[in-house]
Amino acid sequence: MKQLTEKTFFYHTKCPRWVRRDLVHGNGLDALEERMIDDGLLPEVMEGLLKARGEFETVRDEDMDDAFSRTVDFMRQGVSTIYSGVLMDGHWIGRPDILERVEGKSEFGNYYYVSVDIKRISDPRGIRDEHRMQGSFYADLLEVIQKVKPTSGYIMTPSGIVMSYNLAVFEADYRLTLDRIEKILAGEEPGHILTSGCKASPFFEVCLDEAVACDELSVLNRIHRGEIDELNREGIKTVLGLASANLEVLETKIIDISFNRLSFLQRQAIALKERLHDIVEPIKFRDEAVELFFDIEADPVRDIDYLFGVLKVQYNEDGTVTEKYHAFVAEREEDEQTAWNEFTAFLNENQHAPVYHYGWYEISVCAKLIDRFGAPEGAIESWRNNFIDLNSVLRPAVIFPLSFYSLKDIAQYIGFQWRSEDAGGVNSIRWFHEWLDKGNAPMMKKIIQYNEDDVRATRVLKDWLKEKAGKK
Repeated sequence: MKQLTEKTFFYHTKCPRWVRRDLVHGNGLDALEERMIDDGLLPEVMEGLLKARGEFETVRDEDMDDAFSRTVDFMRQGVSTIYSGVLMDGHWIGRPDILERVEGKSEFGNYYYVSVDIKRISDPRGIRDEHRMQGSFYADLLEVIQKVKPTSGYIMTPSGIVMSYNLAVFEADYRLTLDRIEKILAGEEPGHILTSGCKASPFFEVCLDEAVACDELSVLNRIHRGEIDELNREGIKTVLGLASANLEVLETKIIDISFNRLSFLQRQAIALKERLHDIVEPIKFRDEAVELFFDIEADPVRDIDYLFGVLKVQYNEDGTVTEKYHAFVAEREEDEQTAWNEFTAFLNENQHAPVYHYGWYEISVCAKLIDRFGAPEGAIESWRNNFIDLNSVLRPAVIFPLSFYSLKDIAQYIGFQWRSEDAGGVNSIRWFHEWLDKGNAPMMKKIIQYNEDDVRATRVLKDWLKEKAGKK
């Protein structure tokens, strides 16, 4: 039988068919992608965190059976901190980042072990269901090995802060998920609904092609599973079926979906079928002499934000437009604060300009780095008052004939093209690693070009929204 590991829970949370396809084909992820899929860090980064906390033992054996034996030996010896240990029971194999000794009773004496995973999150709100699933899985394995089950799971942040979560609260969800996974591993084909989680899977294109071929309702952007189930119960099982449905009649049968939501979903279905966008409501943008368009490049496995890119657009009194791209780059890991300081000084100088970005990431990173490094007051005020997330702005106002609303999806729909064919967030990280390892100048050039294209795409989108939705 296929092994069940802590990463299996991540696969299942994102896309149940990922578990099945991994069983048949292997997941096809490289080492970087494996680290990134569940917010993990590079081994050298994690070991650096542990060295700052004190002594620890590392399990380095490549063979899983040998690694398990060494882990149990360390546990019997009462080692206070075990890094990269292996827990096994039959086809279950878990590898928590840390096993930490705590006081209590166990098979080994007056102590037992709890698991700690190191994740790139900054506060308890960032602990996701799949992290809790993994912690519950480790607890089951620890109970078999040490004859006592931990009651809490733990996450360590890159800054060394340890956060706990109650395993009992999540027990029922964990058991249901574990049962579903075991059935998939035994050969059952899981049901499937296309979601944004499928995008994390190496089999995403397969999921998308299947959903489109069957005209599934799940190809509608952000339709919920419960909405699909309710529409299915009333005989609406395809996008075409929803697009052509009599909404007034359907409303009398649907209980848990409001008329406004039904209408929005139907407009999405029509847009997909006609391959045309639909302006739902007007968007108001403020007119300013200067506009900024902002995007960040980050290396999550090193926990570093290494490029803050800004396109400054100035509308002159004579009717001309001046624009300039600024890249504030950390060319070494230790230069992150310097790049941040240069960016926030620039933001401080332009503190009254709107700062357009796409998605929540820029807001959250700036919050983290303001807390970590500080910033000029004008930059903080800009972050509080002038950051405008175009993703949030467009969602209620414009329906695109797309299943997913990433910046690249929408920008390509409206005609923008990235200069590099292999442009993408993961490749940007690969290029950064090659820059750090080899000082390969063309890689840094590609990173900066990719970031510049991102901010220019953001500008093209903002101007498109102003033209198309600003007039309604």
